[in-house]
Parts: sequence; C-alpha cells; structure tokens
Amino acid sequence: MTGTETCEVTLMEQDVISHLIDVERSAFDLMMDAQNEADKRKTAAREEAEQKFRSAYEAIVAELETGLDKQKRECDASRDTEYAELQARLESIEQDRGAFSGYLDSLFPGA
Repeated sequence: MTGTETCEVTLMEQDVISHLIDVERSAFDLMMDAQNEADKRKTAAREEAEQKFRSAYEAIVAELETGLDKQKRECDASRDTEYAELQARLESIEQDRGAFSGYLDSLFPGA
C-alpha cells in the first residue's frame, strides 16, 4: 500500500461513518417524531376521557339533585300535613281551666 491508497481508504471510511451518522440521526428524528405523535395522542385521549367523565359526572349529579329536590318537597309536604293534623287535634281538645287550676293548687298549696 502506498500513501495514496491509505488516504483513499480513510476517505472511504469517513464516508461510511458519515453515512452511518446520518442514518442514526434520521432514526433519532423518526423516533422523536413518533414519541411526539404518541404524546399528542395520549394527551388527546386523556382530554377526551376527562370530558366524558365530566359529562357523565354532571349528568349523575343533576339526576341526584333532581331526586333530592323531589324527596325534599315530599318530606316538606308530609311534615306540613302532620303539623296541620297536630294543630287541628290540639285545637279540638276542650280546655278545662277549672281542672287545670285545681291541679296547680294541689301542686302548690297556698300559692
């Protein structure tokens, strides 16, 4: 081998190494593009899942609030009816003031 042949081999080796570095750089770029795309898809899927969850959650909360309001109105109406019945019963009881005064006198003689 002469000095020129060594130089040609070295240039050839440099070309091969340069080509391999370019291939590696292209592979890295492809990998980064794929990673970015995967990140975008995961973010989009997460946002979609969160939106579906929020919608379902809000629907359930609205349904429960409606049921609670209905039950509260029913309980309020039942309570008002019971109070009205109790008031009517109490008003229908005849007051015997003489017996009450006699009872108080027996508890507190001489007062």
